[in-house]
Order: sequence, then structure tokens, then C-alpha cells
Amino acid sequence: MDWKYKHFQQERVFPAPRDDVFEAACAFMGESLGWQITNKADGFTAQGSSGAHRAIANLRIQSAEGGASSESGTRVAVELLVERAGGRGFMLFDAGGYYGIQIRKWLDGIQWSLQQKLTGTHDESANPLVLADNKATACIFNGCLVFIIVMFALYVLVTFIGAVVGLLTGNLFLLGRGSVTIHGIGARILSALILIFGAFLAWRIILAWTIKRKS
Repeated sequence: MDWKYKHFQQERVFPAPRDDVFEAACAFMGESLGWQITNKADGFTAQGSSGAHRAIANLRIQSAEGGASSESGTRVAVELLVERAGGRGFMLFDAGGYYGIQIRKWLDGIQWSLQQKLTGTHDESANPLVLADNKATACIFNGCLVFIIVMFALYVLVTFIGAVVGLLTGNLFLLGRGSVTIHGIGARILSALILIFGAFLAWRIILAWTIKRKS
């Protein structure tokens, strides 16, 4: 498990020459998103911020070859590396599929940028990023995401307090769909394991923050 970065991957085939797709992808990632672009032999790397976390996007842009006509064109493979430690805390998982949705928006944005290039127009109102900002569902999604994070934080806090009490008294209460109470030596052992795991996660978070500050 990569404790510094969370990895996400998606790809899409665009029915256009590689040079056109490459130029459109650079334009969207650099101009619309404002990320820093570094060219590579098979594509480019973009660095920026997503969801209050620093991120690196590796885009491989290659000619798609296959027998089916749907495979003709240019394949863009996106690998997104998101730092787990960020402004919204430490990320263990992608709550609500946020980053998967972001990559799909980027691929839609590359398609939009490609159409702008081929048609010679520049209609920003059709930019997927602009459309997303105007959607009420985006606000609802963000609200739900915050709610999930808060509820998860409260659950972790209750579990931590329960583990401390269980270690001291031998009575461990575990909150969940089927809440249970464990007594005796088993409660103390399980409480100790929960606290050790929590201490390990705290150490990894502090280490990630330290590495981030040094970089």
C-alpha cells in the first residue's frame, strides 16, 4: 500500500490524431485547470491540486491500434496520484468516488478542448468545468461528502474513546449496525489492538505531513 499517494486510473480513446489530442490535453490541463505541465516521451505530467490535496497526473497519449473501428484514434490513459495528507485531513479512501469523477471530467474536458481546436471556436460555456460549477448536484455532492467525512470522524472518535475505556475497565462497546459490548480480557486485548492501530495511523499521518513540508 502506498501511504503517500492514493492512485486512480482511467482511459479513453479519442477519434483524432495523436498530435491533436496531445495539444488539446495540454491546453485543457494547463489553461483550464492551471496545472504545471512537464512533457515526456509518451505524454506529459501535470502537477496541481485536487480536493485540497496535492496531486500528480500522468497522461500517456498513444495511438490506439486494434481491429475494431472503435479502437482507432488516440488512447489517453490517466494515472492520478493524490497525496493522502491534505487540507481536508488524511485520505484512506475516495469518499463518494470524488477523484474518479474528476478524471472523467478531465477526459470530457480534453474532448471539449479537441472540439474547440477542430472547429476553431472557443465557447467556454461548454467547458465541463464551467458546467459542473453551475450544477446544483455538484453542491449536493459536496455537502454529502462533507457529511460523510464528519460522520466518519465522529465514528473514529467514539471508537477511540471506547477503546480507552475498554482497556481501563475491561468493558468495550463497539458502535455499529449491530452494536456489541465485549467484557473481560478479550475486551482489553481488542481495545489495545484498536489503540495500536490508531497510533500507527497517526504516526503515518505525521510522517506524511513532515515529508510534505520538507518537499
